[in-house]
Amino acid sequence: MDDSRITLQEHLDKYGWLRSRMVAKSILIDEVEIYGFINCSKEMLDEYKTNEYKLLGIVDKDPSRQIIQCNYIYQIIEWFDGNKAQQTGLATPIYVGLRKCVVDTEINVEELYIPDLINHKLYKDIRSRKGTGIVVTEQLVNKYKSKVWTEHNILIKNGKAMMPIHKGDILCQHIMDNSIKSIGQELLAVCRYIHKTTGRMCYTQYGLDELTVKNEEYDLL
Repeated sequence: MDDSRITLQEHLDKYGWLRSRMVAKSILIDEVEIYGFINCSKEMLDEYKTNEYKLLGIVDKDPSRQIIQCNYIYQIIEWFDGNKAQQTGLATPIYVGLRKCVVDTEINVEELYIPDLINHKLYKDIRSRKGTGIVVTEQLVNKYKSKVWTEHNILIKNGKAMMPIHKGDILCQHIMDNSIKSIGQELLAVCRYIHKTTGRMCYTQYGLDELTVKNEEYDLL
């Protein structure tokens, strides 16, 4: 494989890691800095590709409707429910790095952002009471059991919900300490670049197979 034309996905497959501050290029933009990575569900990604999932539509959004920080994107999301316009605030984590898991393990669900469980009642309860000792039982799981919960094969051990992590899974790392905060489902690279005409910092996002690595670390500013 010619590393001068390697995509982000190929880099992750070959070397087992990706980091923010790498520099890449797309078909239309010659140089973008990798600002971080977003983990989303297949449903979110499908909606993003059809411009229906507003949360990931970070391109040219009015700054008053969006805040991009080092570890999250916060947006005011609007939609029409058939009767009137609705809006809410949503935060999506941004991860500083991705790496392949090298050994099977388990991680407490309360530590993990799991995209396709964000509206699941038990998952939300576990996350909202993080560190306060919520006891997860089989009875509680059965009360709120769903197909997507079952698909993750979450285990109940000593009153905790534990997510099995397998060798080869993609681990999403937090900016503060590189701790694992999510397991890759559908991944996007959040990128920034300087507009050649206006000089304005712009943000966009790409799939990992849509960007070619230019060099592994660079200070865009």
